[in-house]
Amino acid sequence: MGLQLPMSEVQQHLRELAQSLITACPDMRQMARDTAIAILHKHGQPALNPDHVHLNRFQTAQSSPRTFSGWEHHDAPIQSFTLPQLVMHRFDVQDQDNSDLLSYLAGFYKDGPGRDVYDEHNEIPIQPKDVLEDFWQIDFSRLFHEQLETFWQRSSDSYRLLAKVNFLAKVVEVCAAAPDSALAHCAREVATALTGLNLQAPTLEQLHQLKIADAGYRVCTLDIAGYVASDWLRIEMQDGRQLLYTPGEETALQLFAGTHELYWWVLNHTNYADNRTRFMSHFPLSANDNSAPNTQLNHMIDLLFFNWGGHDHQCLNQLDTTVETDAFSHLRDAAQQRMRDDAHFALRSNGDLRKQLWIGYLEAFASISGPLAALDWPVALAAVGAGIADMGLSIDQAVNGHTTGERKHGVTQAIFAAIDTLFNAAMLANAAATVDVESVREPGLEVPADEPAPLEPIPTEDDTTDAQYDAREDEPASHAEIESWVPSPFRPEPPQTVLVPYQTNVILSASPDSGGELGIYLQGGDFYALIDQQPYQVRYVKEMQTWVVVDPENPWSFYRHIPIAMNAQGQWQPLERAALKGGMIPRKLLNLWGRVAPRGLPAPLAANAYEIPLEMRPTLKAAANSPHQDLALSGGLASLDEQIENSYATFRSLRDKLASDAQAFLDAAQPPARPALPELPSDAPPKQVLRALLENSDGVVIGEGHSQLGSKQLLIDNMKLLRREKVKVLYLEHFMTDFHQADLDVFNRTGRMPADLRAYARNLDAGFGLDRTGRYTFENVLIEAQRNGIRVQAIDCMASYRQAWDPAPSPVIRQQMMNFYAHEVIAADQARAPGRWIALVGNSHANTFEGVLGVSELEGAIGLRVQDILIGQAASIEVDPGFTTLDNDMSLRQVKSDLRLQVPVRTHPPLGADLEAALWRRGNFTIDVRENEPCLIHRSNTGELLYTPILREGPRFYIYRPSWPWISERRLRNLAELRNMMQQHGLNYVRL
Repeated sequence: MGLQLPMSEVQQHLRELAQSLITACPDMRQMARDTAIAILHKHGQPALNPDHVHLNRFQTAQSSPRTFSGWEHHDAPIQSFTLPQLVMHRFDVQDQDNSDLLSYLAGFYKDGPGRDVYDEHNEIPIQPKDVLEDFWQIDFSRLFHEQLETFWQRSSDSYRLLAKVNFLAKVVEVCAAAPDSALAHCAREVATALTGLNLQAPTLEQLHQLKIADAGYRVCTLDIAGYVASDWLRIEMQDGRQLLYTPGEETALQLFAGTHELYWWVLNHTNYADNRTRFMSHFPLSANDNSAPNTQLNHMIDLLFFNWGGHDHQCLNQLDTTVETDAFSHLRDAAQQRMRDDAHFALRSNGDLRKQLWIGYLEAFASISGPLAALDWPVALAAVGAGIADMGLSIDQAVNGHTTGERKHGVTQAIFAAIDTLFNAAMLANAAATVDVESVREPGLEVPADEPAPLEPIPTEDDTTDAQYDAREDEPASHAEIESWVPSPFRPEPPQTVLVPYQTNVILSASPDSGGELGIYLQGGDFYALIDQQPYQVRYVKEMQTWVVVDPENPWSFYRHIPIAMNAQGQWQPLERAALKGGMIPRKLLNLWGRVAPRGLPAPLAANAYEIPLEMRPTLKAAANSPHQDLALSGGLASLDEQIENSYATFRSLRDKLASDAQAFLDAAQPPARPALPELPSDAPPKQVLRALLENSDGVVIGEGHSQLGSKQLLIDNMKLLRREKVKVLYLEHFMTDFHQADLDVFNRTGRMPADLRAYARNLDAGFGLDRTGRYTFENVLIEAQRNGIRVQAIDCMASYRQAWDPAPSPVIRQQMMNFYAHEVIAADQARAPGRWIALVGNSHANTFEGVLGVSELEGAIGLRVQDILIGQAASIEVDPGFTTLDNDMSLRQVKSDLRLQVPVRTHPPLGADLEAALWRRGNFTIDVRENEPCLIHRSNTGELLYTPILREGPRFYIYRPSWPWISERRLRNLAELRNMMQQHGLNYVRL
């Protein structure tokens, strides 16, 4: 990292402006904390820290004459809020109606979850119903609006200035990373057109200057059916190219050759629940107001997918508004309006809340608590460099993770990083490099801006060239490929076939124009149209100025819909997907639905002396994949089958040879020089940590506790960053070269995970107690690596992994064998395809452990131990102080790497299989397996436990529940996406 260079006066001034702006920015969380302090003062508890005051809810209570409330609790809380969290979330609607029950099953305590008893020793003498009454005296809406207006009066100019700095910093990053790319060339042009500046350190006077874009550059907004993204800009050039600026996103600048590519980009960033949620966060909260007369943004995005093979859609940039003023003044004004609109939408007055008391819990939670949580994050700061992606946070961490002081510090560091980038002499020199315009490759649909770059030319397994792979992508997809990848509602089918699922049994008796338009029937409160004399239920989409056929069982969802138009004969007919007529779909378009274009791979590694011979692998497959045959493998249980017994003997022979060779190698090993550790602030975000490590070393060894989530979270959330940092391969413990690498190579090349590999990954997750419906699992590490073009390579074999000693010859024999074998594999792999790499291994393998050289020492890499901490604690990076554990034999063992990164994670501890107890609350849900099939179980508004089968279509999952139009029949890529969508709509996941 080097020594910190002295800052220029301009740089220092900008930092001071940023500090002032951040301090003044209205912060819902700080407001809640101040309110909590006032409540504690009112109730005679001024010395208490509000962050350590917990409202705990329980299922049971025992009477006690010693407690303030008259009750004590011996079970774990089923819900816990700190007092500031309670101020933001308010009490539940049931609490408003049943406040007398609060003192029985709820109370304030000095401890949250994790204590055995909640009684007079940790009770805080405040009645919950008194705090509920206090809340009625608090008008958050008025208070927040006052702070909002004060902020913009004082900080308007500073905001515009920092928005301009952030834009220029993003341009510098792009140009420094790839100065000869089409994106860099265009970004330089646009930066000059919008600011009048070249890529050099600007003066304050230059930053303050207002400028309308040069001729030939049209600055405009991005909208979906009139819903305008509040912090994005599009810049159109005369040749049709478009540069999209998306502050707050991982990739802030995207270049498109034209509207076709932009449309394709939007589809690819809204095709799953997680990326759509992120996309929609750039639009006002009111864009999804259920009570509004317009169609919600989420439904409008669904409508975009009807024409998924086409070049455009009438809802994309329907307004296409030109920004006539200075671009950064527009970003400031848009942020100001967004904050006002969100506050107006989300912050209900007390009168509004009283009207909500009749609403069921779920609807109340979604309409009140959800927006409050969203508004709690300062969305306005994305344009000045402090978006969630800029800070390296997950949504969960951003909303729930930090105290106000910690979060403001993180925001400050993120904005400082943008300022420092703009004044980084080395980056400016690279960014300003002149290029031959003729040699710059123009963008094209074949290589979208956010897709992984092709692998560098290396000897491939099948001698297929990149050009041949590209040519195959333009060929029509086969019927089998379409069936495999495209969800049934989106397949190219003849109109008559497409309409079959939408047929109704209604007999129309109304007049043909009763619906207000020729041929539209209004009957029983629903609209219908006749198509080939058959009635279909329809809805009018004002934004498209057309009618669409909808699913009669789920009429409020546009996930499945068919636009219709009247033909020359005055009859309604379904529109065809014009681009998909005849089923001639280029294979590359299937990538929208999860397919990955095949990639060239290095030629397979030569078989080594420790792998199970090919002919014995079928016999030993079950023993390799499961520990349940270790007794037989060890020789402690003989088999009557000679073939099986011979294969077990071969395993033991290979194991013994590997153990002997490993010990001999390690005894004589002369490890290479180690790279210098980077100098990092203790609160550096994960992205900064990874970049710094890869600047100093081509290899990084991540050590983990296999049952922990932080290491997998670090990889999964930052896989795109690793791709941009040119990481080529991910080395994984647990996976065996002799039993899994062939399947891994199929997956690396095609994106289709073989069934055996998927089963093994899921068994790993189950064995280490990882929730299959969670995001941070071994299975998802594989998926995210492949999705980002990072090859996965096994570094174990059956002999190194299964062991099956009886007894083990040494307490560190596993470390010796695995570390040596991993070294052999990594050396051979780097010889055939050199490049940057990451390894994910157990803590005892990352660095030297009890005298055994770790993988990082053997490879001359940096070891990073990742440790889980609770959401709400501050993440940190530091020299690893080590971690000591007590073994079963009462011996102490310590693991220690070069550095330790603490990662806040949210866990769902299992609550057991008692559904009545676990899903006690309305809106609680879980996912379980019933009769070998997954099932969604939830507590309904009526208090019943409802069971919904989870259905399958190829690799996708879906449920059929018409009362939930936002998810019913929507094809989802995995159970984690199903869980996420449920949580996004206000339901609470409970892990059994």
